Amino acid sequence: MRIYIIGMPGTGKTHFGRIMSKSLHLQFFDMDEQIEKREGALVRQVILDKGEAYFREVEHDVLLKLSYHNNCVISCGGGAPMFYNNIDIMKTTGIVVWVNTDLHLIAKRIAQNVTRRPLFMGLNEEEILKKLHEIFALRKKNYAKADLVAEINVTHNNSLTSVIQKVIKISQRRKK
Repeated sequence: MRIYIIGMPGTGKTHFGRIMSKSLHLQFFDMDEQIEKREGALVRQVILDKGEAYFREVEHDVLLKLSYHNNCVISCGGGAPMFYNNIDIMKTTGIVVWVNTDLHLIAKRIAQNVTRRPLFMGLNEEEILKKLHEIFALRKKNYAKADLVAEINVTHNNSLTSVIQKVIKISQRRKK
């Protein structure tokens, strides 16, 4: 079993993925952490020093390597499904879970720790929300290719248990 977690920056993909991997007794990989190990620098520094195009190439290469691991949960960068044929690689090699979080909630999270996210440096919460809407409009189509959606927001929250049950059902169907 291989599970890819996708979604907007600040949705909680890494947190969600870690909990899911523990619940299913699977290995956990965070793509950004893998990139940082490989490059010897934080993701934001790689982007600042070498540019986004270079970062996306490295991200694609890391995804290819991780797609050969079995029995794991992989938390992907927010933009990963948008570049190269990454979403197709995810779809053909595993189960894709879109963690879809309310953009207002994400904006609050990012505003509390904006230094971790280079896309939002120097922006206030209102400006962050506007930028999130722009990014979401571009990414929604690829995110929607996921096998299932975990809605994580203030008013409606799919429980992790429910998502895990759905992942297991999809996995069993694919084995047949």
